[in-house]
Amino acid sequence: MIPGASYNNTIGIRGFVRFRSGIKKIIERIKRFRRVRYKDKLYLSLIQQTTQLEREDAKSLKTNEILTAAQHQSIDDFFSKFVRIRHNSHLFYTAKTGKFQTNYIPDSLWGNYIDTYYNDWNRAFYIDNKCYYPRMFAGVKQPRMIAYRLNGFWYDQDSRIVELEKAVGFIMESTECFIKKAENSWGGLGVFFFKPSEHTVDDLLAILNKIPVDLVVQSSIKQSVTLATINNDCVNTVRLLSLLKRDGSVKIYSCILRMGIKGAKVDNASSGGISVGIREDGSLKSIAYSNTGIKYQEHPSTHVRFDDFSIPNFQQMKEIVARLHPQLPHFRLIGWDMACDENDEPVLIEANLCDSELDFHQLNNGPIFGDDTEAVLSEVFHKK
Repeated sequence: MIPGASYNNTIGIRGFVRFRSGIKKIIERIKRFRRVRYKDKLYLSLIQQTTQLEREDAKSLKTNEILTAAQHQSIDDFFSKFVRIRHNSHLFYTAKTGKFQTNYIPDSLWGNYIDTYYNDWNRAFYIDNKCYYPRMFAGVKQPRMIAYRLNGFWYDQDSRIVELEKAVGFIMESTECFIKKAENSWGGLGVFFFKPSEHTVDDLLAILNKIPVDLVVQSSIKQSVTLATINNDCVNTVRLLSLLKRDGSVKIYSCILRMGIKGAKVDNASSGGISVGIREDGSLKSIAYSNTGIKYQEHPSTHVRFDDFSIPNFQQMKEIVARLHPQLPHFRLIGWDMACDENDEPVLIEANLCDSELDFHQLNNGPIFGDDTEAVLSEVFHKK
């Protein structure tokens, strides 16, 4: 080998990797900026919907009728020592919940500062893959893996490479299952419910071809009788938002139950579902919300009242989160999705390592960080 050739090639490769990583960061920043601008406009349009649906006089509510001048000033006083913000989030939450609180976190802060400070988005691009879950979260109950596809290779439930025909056979032998993108399946996107008794192999192949990236095929969960009573059309899941603090402790800031409606097979609010807050003892609050802020005093399909129910083994769910989160120190702010099976045992569905949803937490439970808001912002903006 010519002396220096290996070194020069290495420099060239490293430079290319850094360049590609830089491009990815720029693309992600552009996406977040567009999402924040979209959310700002969406909040204002949803406020108008509130007035048309809920006000007796059906007149359009002007935004200056929602917050007083003193409330606007209190928002500026609180956030100005960190960053200037728009008040659209405060307008939205106040209009929808009827409760004004200075320390609501705006979506712009959440997406552009807080989430990117606590979570390494570049690492998430490689780590946040459901194909790895059985090994990442060994010892924690998860949906049974039927098969998965990783970088074009098919694997069986024991992580042995198999031919496509064999993987298809495993799937067709199941009772019913979910076929999901292994990455970025947020909001129910890239998720397909499949019942072999009602479909053909060609139907299955058509679904698999719709997902050109890594995917997992998991058995359906038979959920807890308690949660099935609320809604039995899909598995209702609990979202727990936890923060790994600098002292190594884990604090869970907000928990909600996500429920499907109108026969939906997924419970995501962005797919038409609703959510309700969960109290410290696992009991449900009385009011649920859609992602657009529409209130529900009972489930629209089953007509049961939410506060008549509690989450089975809720304390065990929190203990699982407290045990798992320290294993992922590059992702300090995680949204955990968990279900309850027919034996009321917690089942880990997903760990959202970045870009976890904010709106349904604050609609149901108020400001996401509560009394810790100033301490969190001080860390994020290096004020300590």
